[in-house]
Amino acid sequence: MTPEQGTSGEASFVFRDGAVALNIDLRVYRLSAVQKAGYRFAEHFTTVLGAPADHGLPVTCVFRPGALETDAREAVRRFFQELLDQELREQIGDETRAIRALIIAQAFSRTDLIRRD
Repeated sequence: MTPEQGTSGEASFVFRDGAVALNIDLRVYRLSAVQKAGYRFAEHFTTVLGAPADHGLPVTCVFRPGALETDAREAVRRFFQELLDQELREQIGDETRAIRALIIAQAFSRTDLIRRD
């Protein structure tokens, strides 16, 4: 993501024409995490995904007519919190995939896969 500088010097999200444009780095966040976070925020804004290019994913958060800039910026800030949460869930899923498969195999197996003495 490449936020622009706000008037007080801190990074901020620019709200223009009822939308906030972002560029999400796909080396940091997976596409599936972006999609899940966008879905979770559907009640706040519509997430429009562009075509990935050079590790970047253009994302536009389109708000309802009449949305206030402060509300929009806060929603995008929370979207990034959700995006991080979804990315961590993806990583944990990858790291625990083998053990989950073993547990499921054991649960549905008629024989015991674990040797018990």
